[in-house]
Amino acid sequence: MGYAALDAIDDAIEATKGFLLPFDRGTWLRLAVIMFFVTGGGGVLNNASNVPQFAGNGDIGTAPGAGAASVTPDITFSVVAIAVAGFAVLFALLLLFASPIMEFVFVESLFEREVHIRRYFSRNVGNGLRLLGFQVAIVLAAGVFVVGLFLVGLLVAGGVDNIAASLGLFALAIPLIVLLVIAIGIVNGFTTVFVVPIMLAEDRGLLSAWSRLWSSITSNLAEYLVYLVVSVLLGIGVGIVGSIVMLFALALAAIPFALVAFGVYTFAAFSTAAIAVYAVLGLAFFVVALLVSGLVQAPLQSFLRYYAMLVLGGVDDDLDPIPEVREGLRADETADR
Repeated sequence: MGYAALDAIDDAIEATKGFLLPFDRGTWLRLAVIMFFVTGGGGVLNNASNVPQFAGNGDIGTAPGAGAASVTPDITFSVVAIAVAGFAVLFALLLLFASPIMEFVFVESLFEREVHIRRYFSRNVGNGLRLLGFQVAIVLAAGVFVVGLFLVGLLVAGGVDNIAASLGLFALAIPLIVLLVIAIGIVNGFTTVFVVPIMLAEDRGLLSAWSRLWSSITSNLAEYLVYLVVSVLLGIGVGIVGSIVMLFALALAAIPFALVAFGVYTFAAFSTAAIAVYAVLGLAFFVVALLVSGLVQAPLQSFLRYYAMLVLGGVDDDLDPIPEVREGLRADETADR
């Protein structure tokens, strides 16, 4: 008897192809928007430091063509820095509140084989807030646990006068903390790939859906352990492929921006007007990068989610969130024979 985690890989590929092909521009663009939230920017934010910088190391005030005192560029840089910081804060808040809701938008799109952002978003706000609350609760509980370990070490060591000894005792608990981090990762991962589909398919709350999943896990522990191993390997492979494709695509997309920036630098260096142009170019490239990364991530994340849902249905028929998709795959296999 084979494991569902091994049998579902080919079906997940076929399900992804059926979802994304034939190519439809609107579907892919909407998915790119969803990927921005589901993947936290598609990896672009994590690689922001690798974006080419057009600033030099020379004296701004004496740069050719600047023709202004150094105080003006300094003020301009300060204004830009404040604006960027404000944008970053708003951006982080947007990701925090919208991302959990977009998880349900993505999964419902996979259910229905159609992508509708506004429609699915409006009816999954409650589900998304429940998911956010659960994630925050997990993090807070872990934080309380770690602080508790430190306080216990402090008491055992004899109080604040022996802070070095308490830190030494706390260091002994690092393996336990590592295990805690792994456990949190597994819980959050299972919540995303298994509990969210159960919530949608059975119209359940998060804790109720987790109860259903837990019953299945305790009855089929080996199946889920195999899935855990295979999913990690698939995630690594998908991550490598996605990074290579995204870096290549971003390099191509950066060429026109770099050419324009070089042209501006040639004629205006770091004048106030030039700095404004660089800021606009940087923002435009950021948007393009998000779009490119979303398009790259769309098929990869669709595959991983279909894979998890097919495994869930393969392990427990009663929890199958996509029976219609599974039946369609079986019909296609029968027709090919």
